[in-house]
Amino acid sequence: MLSRCYHLFANKHLTHLAAKNKDHPLVVMMMNHRVELMRLDLSNEDKVVVVNPEAKLIGLDQIDVREIFHCDGLLLCIPEEDHYRLLVWNPYWGRGQPRWIEHTHNHDLLDTHLSGRLDRYTYGLGYNNCSSQYKILRFIDYPPNFVEFKIYDFNSDSWRILDLPPRPDNWNIKLDERGLSLKGNTYWFASEALNFDAICFLVCFDFTTETFSLPLPLPFEAFPDDTLSLSSSSSSSSSSPQQLVVLFQSGDTLEMEIWISNTIEKPNALSWNIKVFLSANIPEWFFRKSVSFFIDQEKKVAVVFDKNAHNGTSIREIAYIFFGGGVDDDGSSLKQQVVKESKYPFCYSHVCYYVPSLVQLN
Repeated sequence: MLSRCYHLFANKHLTHLAAKNKDHPLVVMMMNHRVELMRLDLSNEDKVVVVNPEAKLIGLDQIDVREIFHCDGLLLCIPEEDHYRLLVWNPYWGRGQPRWIEHTHNHDLLDTHLSGRLDRYTYGLGYNNCSSQYKILRFIDYPPNFVEFKIYDFNSDSWRILDLPPRPDNWNIKLDERGLSLKGNTYWFASEALNFDAICFLVCFDFTTETFSLPLPLPFEAFPDDTLSLSSSSSSSSSSPQQLVVLFQSGDTLEMEIWISNTIEKPNALSWNIKVFLSANIPEWFFRKSVSFFIDQEKKVAVVFDKNAHNGTSIREIAYIFFGGGVDDDGSSLKQQVVKESKYPFCYSHVCYYVPSLVQLN
């Protein structure tokens, strides 16, 4: 029997919260090293704002967090100071369901090749589509000096080295790339290893087979110095994410484009809508890599979260809001909304859709 004695979010029913107004999507937001539940107001062009916190995330309100990852109601939190534990939990169930996961490091290779930094790992959260068993992928893909892929199995409560087959296309996932979980699998940008002029593409890690896909195409030509970021969107027939959304900003022209994939049926197959969702010229601003963003397909709105500066002098977290800009529009318009004062210039926000889930961690 499912118990709600540890229900949090101010004792609100989260399923009702998530569904009550499609113009106000529920999101989890990490800013200033703290994680909060927020709503975006996408009601009309004159009032596109980030509203006050929807409710307090009891259990995370005292933990400084560096990164968050979301997969079907579960949050993977990377602590800012504790480099030897990860936190996974379902906020729906509250204090009774957090799971601290210990992990170790290869200090010899980290000291030799990455200045001993323990924050250079990349993470992915997903599940086996046959058994619904959740897993964590943790890796450093820094060829030829340091390549290590490890996977954590929630059922066995253990880590193991993942012995991947050789990659015939000789690609790698650069340090600091952020993945996106969709339908139990995780997607990353990648490019040819040791070639800084190589064209970027996507790869997908299938948590069922524990293998990477072959390179998947992007609807544009992008290079490692360009801004690339992933988000998700729902199809018209489902409230759960079914489509990838990619943001691209050229490092040369600063022109930004947002594209939406067709509905994804298999992790190793990906195609894109033939029309760009939004394009905009931003002559004086270059978004950081892996910047968080959302779209509203019906209203042709995109909201991008970034700081007001990237050189360590930022004092505000900003929502950059774009209207129009599709192939049938004359152009996009832009407004800015201050979300919060920035206490930590180098703590970059991360925002993701949140859909409550009844998944329980044993």
